[in-house]
Amino acid sequence: MQEISLNFPTVIILVVIAALAVLAVRRMTRRGLCDCGDHCEGGCSGCEGCAAAESMTAAMEEAARKE
Repeated sequence: MQEISLNFPTVIILVVIAALAVLAVRRMTRRGLCDCGDHCEGGCSGCEGCAAAESMTAAMEEAARKE
């Protein structure tokens, strides 16, 4: 089996990947898996209660009709 070499650039890349993973987990624990808080006014009661997906779908259908 080949030996793993931990030189300085490898350590930097591993630290960046670990930091991004921590930020991703932090975002999921604070916001959940639904991003409706970015689009819905007055908070979010879950993805089912968010009208953002419906409005985006309507906008896409409207754009498709125009073409």
